[in-house]
Amino acid sequence: MVNMVKWYRGLSFEERTLFHAKFSIIFNFILAVGKVILGFFVNAVFFVTAVVNGFMMLSRLECYLGVTKPNSKSFWYRNNFIGAFLVLAGVQYTFYMVMLWISRFETRSYTMIVGIVIAFVSFIELGVAIKGCFNAYGRGHYYRNIKMTNLCSALTAIALTEMAITSFSSVEQNTKIDNWFGLVVGISIILMGCFVFIAPLISIVDRKRNVYQMTEDSDFNTECRIRYQLTKSRIYGNYFYIGRIQGGLIRGVVVKGKNPILQFNIFVKMILILFSEILIFPYAVGALIFHFRCATIIKKLDQYMISHGCIKIVEQEEEIPLEENILFLE
Repeated sequence: MVNMVKWYRGLSFEERTLFHAKFSIIFNFILAVGKVILGFFVNAVFFVTAVVNGFMMLSRLECYLGVTKPNSKSFWYRNNFIGAFLVLAGVQYTFYMVMLWISRFETRSYTMIVGIVIAFVSFIELGVAIKGCFNAYGRGHYYRNIKMTNLCSALTAIALTEMAITSFSSVEQNTKIDNWFGLVVGISIILMGCFVFIAPLISIVDRKRNVYQMTEDSDFNTECRIRYQLTKSRIYGNYFYIGRIQGGLIRGVVVKGKNPILQFNIFVKMILILFSEILIFPYAVGALIFHFRCATIIKKLDQYMISHGCIKIVEQEEEIPLEENILFLE
């Protein structure tokens, strides 16, 4: 057991993500088959949730195959299918909630202890999923998509938590709340599926290496390094352009700095940790908005270089060593 824990802790982020993805694919498959069986013998509504689990499984499977078998299909082929599966899962989940609303199926009641346990596990799952999305930055599109799929699954778990909590109240009240909350979750999954389609187009990762040619009008001196801050945020990691001047060329890379929250006072950090379950969702929404706003920072960088008499010529072939990036950001 101790050796297994050491082995697991020794895995890299990528290896650990794929390890989890394997079990998630198997689990979703078993869950989908089980719900199909329940659909035959208990209630046909289980067929709908089985399809949701099936689409989640297929989305993770495409991510897993994209990493382990990169030459079998093109990235855009797999990315489009991943997005489509998530959109279909969201549509199916939304349809499931609408069907519950129209048909007025009775939702299952839970005891207070069971409801608290479900809520505890679901919020942990949501927190881990959101943290995984942040950790996936710069690791590649497939790893980000795996974490996005995990977040979609976590949202369905939160919907179950909401049903468990509201089951303590009257049936008429909790049915309406359950339906509305379920519709929000379904639409959220659809939007995240759409995000998978457009994420590669606005991603900084694929456009981070940039090279500029200095002209006679350039006002940069002969210093060998450039550091330019591209964003200004007090709660999210900011982007910097780290460049090196050599032979009239500025070769550089866009990197993300440390999260400003890590520099907060210890007491502020303790308060944030205390209310983390409440704050994590709005923080994630803000991070998504910040991500979309950062889609234009390369244009901002180009304008900055033009204003200093430099012309963009080609993307850099080789990255600046990581240790130099860290040096610039300190």
